[in-house]
Amino acid sequence: MHRSLLLPLIFLAGCTSHAITSSTLSDAEIADIQSRVEARYPDLSSEKTRAVTELVVRALDNMVPIKGGTFMMGEFKIPCEPGSEQLCYSDFNRDNDYAHTVTLDDYAIAKFETTMADFDLFRALRGSEPYEQGIRESEGGASLFIADKPAWTRNWDEPQAYCLWVGELADRDVSLPSEAQWEFAARNRGKNVLYATDNGSIDRGRNYRARGDFSGTHPVGKFPPNPLGLYDMSGNTSEWVRDWYASDYYSSSPLNNPAGPMAGNSHVLRGGSFADDPRYNTTLLRIHEEDLGFYSEMYGFRCGLDN
Repeated sequence: MHRSLLLPLIFLAGCTSHAITSSTLSDAEIADIQSRVEARYPDLSSEKTRAVTELVVRALDNMVPIKGGTFMMGEFKIPCEPGSEQLCYSDFNRDNDYAHTVTLDDYAIAKFETTMADFDLFRALRGSEPYEQGIRESEGGASLFIADKPAWTRNWDEPQAYCLWVGELADRDVSLPSEAQWEFAARNRGKNVLYATDNGSIDRGRNYRARGDFSGTHPVGKFPPNPLGLYDMSGNTSEWVRDWYASDYYSSSPLNNPAGPMAGNSHVLRGGSFADDPRYNTTLLRIHEEDLGFYSEMYGFRCGLDN
């Protein structure tokens, strides 16, 4: 390694005595991220500067490349009974029913939902107090806020701001994934896969929470990923995506890289949470919300990266 690249990394390591490493980025790219962090936050301690740099590096390392393609987005129906030739809708939301052709360019999506620790650091740098501080300090409440559990959210704005912030510091086009990108990835590149598990089905206790487990969210990555290497896209949190919601959007969606309506009153969430019946936590499930008015562990997010 050239000495000029070593210097900022050694400085950043400080009292921790080891440099930041990456599975996907060069030392020069890591140094560039550090420089952007220092320029954005010139008054941060070296420890906090390192923590932010590590967060951004980790976010990029966790991006799973997804080769684009064409698929039929929306309801693909399932056998009404096991082995039956009669097909039924997979859920009760008729807004999801209009199957339509979508073609996506290559992109990437985070293998994990954004964690409590990373979201807390982002919010602290914005000057925001920790949410639900009373619960965090209550007896037994700390278990809900373990660092590697998914972040709690109350609206779309903060998750999108987080992803854009990561993208700014990384100098990459990071944001929430589009609804089409989320579904294509959850369905293993658009296959007719009902659950985003390792085998497309739910096996309680092996690839999904056990029966009687009412403990809320689990740490990210606890169960096996889907075939693309993506974790927790069924049954941990419902995840905000980039799109505004409109009930008739599926019937008017453009063919190439749909990004949702231009405006709306609420945003789309995909996948189901731990609080939902596992039967309905499918790759097709979509709901929409405005600002909840409180932080909820049922609503999380992961970032995406457009090429």
